[in-house]
Amino acid sequence: MAMQYDVKSYHVTTSKTVTNYAVRLKSLTVSPSSASARNMAVADPTVSKSGTYVRVALSTTVTITIVAHGLTNGQRVAVDFTSGIGVDGVYPVTVTGDDTFTIVTALNTAATGNVTIYTSLLLEIDTFNIIGLPILIPGEGIYCKNGMFVCVGGSVTATVFYG
Repeated sequence: MAMQYDVKSYHVTTSKTVTNYAVRLKSLTVSPSSASARNMAVADPTVSKSGTYVRVALSTTVTITIVAHGLTNGQRVAVDFTSGIGVDGVYPVTVTGDDTFTIVTALNTAATGNVTIYTSLLLEIDTFNIIGLPILIPGEGIYCKNGMFVCVGGSVTATVFYG
């Protein structure tokens, strides 16, 4: 059997859009650097909304403001903190209003900044170990028709293989 030659890879150390064109996610390796709850996700980069966030000192609750966010309680979203002090990752939301919701993070320092959320998760991986976790996706892989945004949580890197 010949080796497949059209598979590409990209190593992600911070959350980012890896491709903005149709690909199939074939495999990935998640590498957390600490033995605690860590996560990562692959999301559709075209299904996102941006806004602002605030976290008061000594609280782990982050309040995010995005006009007409359209989320529901318990929905999991990939959160990319684009400025300020925040740890990217996948979080369940608690809706507090049409334009606001909260998430709970491990950090408890005061912070404000900008944030982008991705609501169309194509794959989510949660890990509690420091051993690299290789994931082979059977068949033709996961079709990512608009490309891939890869969200890596704190102390996590990932290598995605796609074609």
